[in-house]
Amino acid sequence: MINKQKASYQTMVGEGARGIRVAAKLVHLVILCFGLLQQAAAQGDFTSIDCGSTVSYTDSLGIKWETDENYISTGQNAVINIKQANVGTVDALNTNALQTLRYFPGPANKHCYDIKLVAAKVFVIRLTFLGGNFTSGSATVTSFSVSLGTAYWQDIRVSDPWTPIIREATFNALQPYSPICFQRGASGNPFVNSIEVRSLPGAAAYRLPGYILTNLFRIDCGVKSGSPSSRYPDDPFDRIWTADPPGFSIPGFTNASAPTENLPVATDQPPALILKSAWNASQISFTWNMSAFPAGPTIEPVRSYWYIFYFLEIADDLNSTETRVLDLSVDGSSNKDSPITVMSNGTTVVNNLGLLGDDGIIHVSVVPSATSTFPVALLNAVEFADAQEYDIKVTTSPAAVTNIEAIKEKLSLSEWQGDPCLAWPYNWLKCSDPATSGTSILDITALKLSGFNLTGKIPAELTGLTELTQLALNGNKLTGSIPDLSALTKLTNLQLHNNSLSGPIPEFLGSLPLNVLTLDNNLFEGKLPASLQEKVDAGVLTLSAANNPFLCFGGNRCLGAKAPSSLSTGHKSSHIGVIIGAIAGGLALLLVLLLLFLYWRSLKKPATKSVIGRGKLLAESSKVKSFSWAELTAITSNFSKILGRGGFGDVYQGELQGGQKVAVKVNNANTKYGEEQFLNEVALLSVIHHRNLVSFIGFCDEDTHQVLVYEFMAQGTLEDHIRGKADTVLGTFDWKTRLGILVNASKGIEYLHNSCNPPIIHRDIKTANILLNEQLVAKVADFGISKLTSDEIATSGVSTQVKGSFGYLDPEYFQTFHLSQRNDVYSFGVVMLEVITGKSPRTVDFPDSQASTLQNWVHSKVRDGDIGGILDPVMGSNYEAESVWKVTELALSCLDPDLSARPDMKRVHQELMQAMEYEEHHKTTILVDSYPSESTLLTASSTTNRSS
Repeated sequence: MINKQKASYQTMVGEGARGIRVAAKLVHLVILCFGLLQQAAAQGDFTSIDCGSTVSYTDSLGIKWETDENYISTGQNAVINIKQANVGTVDALNTNALQTLRYFPGPANKHCYDIKLVAAKVFVIRLTFLGGNFTSGSATVTSFSVSLGTAYWQDIRVSDPWTPIIREATFNALQPYSPICFQRGASGNPFVNSIEVRSLPGAAAYRLPGYILTNLFRIDCGVKSGSPSSRYPDDPFDRIWTADPPGFSIPGFTNASAPTENLPVATDQPPALILKSAWNASQISFTWNMSAFPAGPTIEPVRSYWYIFYFLEIADDLNSTETRVLDLSVDGSSNKDSPITVMSNGTTVVNNLGLLGDDGIIHVSVVPSATSTFPVALLNAVEFADAQEYDIKVTTSPAAVTNIEAIKEKLSLSEWQGDPCLAWPYNWLKCSDPATSGTSILDITALKLSGFNLTGKIPAELTGLTELTQLALNGNKLTGSIPDLSALTKLTNLQLHNNSLSGPIPEFLGSLPLNVLTLDNNLFEGKLPASLQEKVDAGVLTLSAANNPFLCFGGNRCLGAKAPSSLSTGHKSSHIGVIIGAIAGGLALLLVLLLLFLYWRSLKKPATKSVIGRGKLLAESSKVKSFSWAELTAITSNFSKILGRGGFGDVYQGELQGGQKVAVKVNNANTKYGEEQFLNEVALLSVIHHRNLVSFIGFCDEDTHQVLVYEFMAQGTLEDHIRGKADTVLGTFDWKTRLGILVNASKGIEYLHNSCNPPIIHRDIKTANILLNEQLVAKVADFGISKLTSDEIATSGVSTQVKGSFGYLDPEYFQTFHLSQRNDVYSFGVVMLEVITGKSPRTVDFPDSQASTLQNWVHSKVRDGDIGGILDPVMGSNYEAESVWKVTELALSCLDPDLSARPDMKRVHQELMQAMEYEEHHKTTILVDSYPSESTLLTASSTTNRSS
């Protein structure tokens, strides 16, 4: 039998095998053709940027490439002669994208592409660099550095201008904004030809928070050396799988008929085509000389790597009694205690972190286990990556970032991009050091803008940089007075000389711990504050203020010169000010008297029945039933069964004559506020209808009775289930059920915002207003304070009285009285966090945490990569982590203080639908853990093989 298998193997590994593989690819493409539209849609998670290009296009693989104009505003374009480039062997590269580049001359030291990522999601990021004739004329090696997000990733050294450099990383994004930045090196200008970003949903095998995984190799085992690489559309996530390296000695085989298409498409395993081949030998051994690969910066003294092995049984000749069980050893770290059973109905994935030994070489061995009845090892695919650790807790102070952005705008410094401190600080500022500051939050400690040719006034936002010890604005063209910098209580060095600043020297400067103050060559006026003079006299302050003709200091004794400012016009101005003030005061008094009169008149007027045209409104509500009070008394059995209580009044269960159950909401208070809610809800619900809005059946408006009648929602409110209520089935909603409820509710709100004419802002989105029917379909309820708007007002906003519920109310709306659809988005963000965590948005108790709000607590957990720490424990463990991550980050984006940065409800619904897709494709992946060892670049060896 073994000889027969050998003969079969020898036949398959010849040229016939290559032909079979090509045929398999063609068949696979045919099978995929009906799915190409879906895959094209999936390219919403693809970002392919042809840097320096002026046109967008679709390449031969169906990948859509775009220009970089929407991602960066600095740099210049260049075109290279692609015909001279050595790209013949790099079959997976897009040569169109290689022939253009964007480069970054001075003066800024850091230039960034503005890439938006979903925080806590895993991405493949691939960059290419081909200098060509752009760098070939340089006498020195072009060198620069690249960062991902705020992490220093790689140093790029271009010594051969005509050979592409490819760098690919698997990156766990920590923030929605994860710029890719290029930092100037010792020589030459930074440049880049293409940037590709691919999301990896459900990528547990790649999830390693706090690490950047730089690809070393990704091999489609058993494919003959020199065969084309495989990527999209063979791999829907566009990972590039290469054939066996040249001269590789491990035998392999391909089984084109292996039914791998039946396996789920997931990033935790290679695509079907890749799994159809494998290395096949009684012992599979290879080494990788990792020390020959350029290392990125790391905070650990020992270099680490991450490996992933994929095993799937594709041999045809195993009988029912034979099993293939394998032992895997990586640098001496073995899984003998947990051998790998290779299966035919599911891919076994083995991944772990390893530490590189002193020799710089990774040693790998795969052999049959002692319990294996099939004496041949098999390996379908393998990936190795350099695991570069970075400190995920080190961040720049949000206040510092905000203030620096404002300063950049006012002083026209927009060429400097990205985080001001990470991975490298701007070359005109200095940031605190966590090692000496004792905190992982970085602050700006020095701002050095000497000789930047700045114009305008000194930005008041400088006062927000409270950790500044040095501020140098000398040698510019700044005008105006010195703003209030009294908050800079650590400032010891202030340099303002050689500008055109004016006005008096502020008194607050004497309260700062200054030891150097330079004011020379400006237009300051008046006397030097006594507090500063005292410090000069005491010898604790070095002060220079020469060439200020209107300043009484030093040799300048104010020799009768008059400053062209308030000093020379103050007397006249004061008289004018008195006159204007008197007039303004009189007008103000008249206005107050007028308002008091109008208020008195309003008290004398008889109260109207409603602020809304009551008769007209109710007459137009003929589409719904008008109930009498007697009918409602009968329907509810004299209001005997109460369902709940709200601000409007009590809600009772009732039953119509045909047997339909209803909910009857009665305005118990009978106040003007309650009446307005009643009429508002009748007006809205009479004309809007949607599957995810509670159906309005009718109303009663009889004497003092205002009643609303709705469809009965058997499962009560979402709040009931999350928080607990005696007569509901509690604690049984798993993640998928909760996610389905969020999808339903978001669709209802999205309908209000985008499909109603005019649009409607709900204003009271909360879990108590999301009701569930018998099938757990969620519907939005309670439109008593909702507001009809115009299309323009819905998005831009309108000033109005603040209404809503504490805990769900948008702080921006509360502070500004400015209502827009993004206020509903904020409230729904709170609902999402409540659903994920099971915690009330009003709680301030978070054990083992300094957080005082639900949002801050979740944000801190996300920043630490601890998604499990926020999940409601009653959900259990049956959930897809990628789905939870996505919804958590979506919720946090809805709570962004900046309204313009929040997604609209259409986007929210789409993101939730995608999270549901992740959940529905959730599968169990077998992971075999090993422990890390303490102890072209690929070489291999094997012994006698046995194959199908």
